[in-house]
Amino acid sequence: MLQKLDFGKVDSESETDLDRRFVRTVDFDDFLQDHVWLALGAKGTGKSALFELFTKFEPTARQLAGSKLNGVRIGAGTGFGDLSEVATGDIQTLRDGQASFDHDKLWRLYIAVKAGLSLDPSWSIPRGPLKDLLSALGERRDFRVGPLLKELWELAVGNAPDQVTVSAQGATVEIRGGRRSLDVVTLLEDVNSALTSAGNKLWLLFDKIDEIWPADRAERQRALEGLLTASMSIRRTFPAIQPKILLRSDLWAELDFTNKDHLTDKKIELAWSSDQIATLLLKRAMSTQEVRDYCEQRVSALYGKTVEDVGPADREAGLLTIFPPTAYPGQNEARSMDWLVARVTDGRKTVLPRDAIVLASAARKIQLEQGEADLETLISRTSLREAFTTTSVTKFEAYLAEFPDLREHFRRFSGQTTAEFSRTELIQLMDGLTPNSDEMLERFFEIGLLTPNTGRVLTASSFEVPRLFRSGLGLVIRGRL
Repeated sequence: MLQKLDFGKVDSESETDLDRRFVRTVDFDDFLQDHVWLALGAKGTGKSALFELFTKFEPTARQLAGSKLNGVRIGAGTGFGDLSEVATGDIQTLRDGQASFDHDKLWRLYIAVKAGLSLDPSWSIPRGPLKDLLSALGERRDFRVGPLLKELWELAVGNAPDQVTVSAQGATVEIRGGRRSLDVVTLLEDVNSALTSAGNKLWLLFDKIDEIWPADRAERQRALEGLLTASMSIRRTFPAIQPKILLRSDLWAELDFTNKDHLTDKKIELAWSSDQIATLLLKRAMSTQEVRDYCEQRVSALYGKTVEDVGPADREAGLLTIFPPTAYPGQNEARSMDWLVARVTDGRKTVLPRDAIVLASAARKIQLEQGEADLETLISRTSLREAFTTTSVTKFEAYLAEFPDLREHFRRFSGQTTAEFSRTELIQLMDGLTPNSDEMLERFFEIGLLTPNTGRVLTASSFEVPRLFRSGLGLVIRGRL
């Protein structure tokens, strides 16, 4: 049975049956509200799962949303990993060659073009550059806009030539300059008018925008600020065009732009409870028919029902056919799900579903290597505990790649014999590194590496490294992890 047990991929882009594995949380319902257009979350909280569900599994998203998506067209902005709509090289080429380059203007142009390409081909479009573009491309709407930006920019912002020729996957489009230059405002007006006439609105979803300028934090910050200010302005002026952005919480904290506080009631922060993690793991485990049969034979309440349709007690009973009731033997030990959730929680108290999947998959692999023992559950206590060490190391390796400017900071934790540090001890431990002092502590907190004892960095006297990071960082702590 272990061979058939599969908790799925940790990255949503690789999940071919995400629609069957997706877990609907309160955040999904909040995201459906028109006024909510910024979804924040730590890496691994499910932002990309939302993006993938809406853009690649739209029928399932509509089924889950009910009437909330009536009259809503869904378009994908950036968010396809290495097939990203706008790659860093596209923007860099444009920036280096245009004295008038501006991130805000670039995003307005990009949103205008992407919104135009998302329209129904049968709709009536006013004569002009947008109509020319759509007519020439016909049904070809699935190409990367990035390589076209230089030519489009010259028409929209630069000194427009009489005519430019744009090629996209074999389709050639001629757009004239002069009086018919690609005016972004007019283009947005045309798109907004077409949507309104059809009784529709467009959600243009953005994900993985942190992959733009990954090695240049300052330029990435300017690009993100440009996207947010452009989106704010477009939503206000052209209400049928509604960008929705999924962004890492730590990057949001770094941004500084006019009227940032106006987004307070327009953003949500993705969060997971212990019961939702249990739902996630059981639903993924039961995605194969063999494991579903195995669970249903042992928990009759699961028979013929979706995981979401049964109560918390029955979900827990289902999980206890797979995982041991506790991670350690003994009557007073914590339940295995409580134990697991405590170990996939970061310094901001955010429970990370991606790391829960990593831990569960590692436990399965370890159990396979040990062989299927004569157990009441598929996975033993020993396998579950050993999997946590693997999870912590995996998390640390991801952070080394994600935050190269903090690699030496991370390495200095190695060999420390405690997970709790005073403010002074941390600053001394990182002496000579940049960033340091309060800036360093704020950064550690934003990425979830530390928990301040007061909940706020500025007032905290001590900090704790969450269990999720301890083994990976190389902390040497006696007793249980």
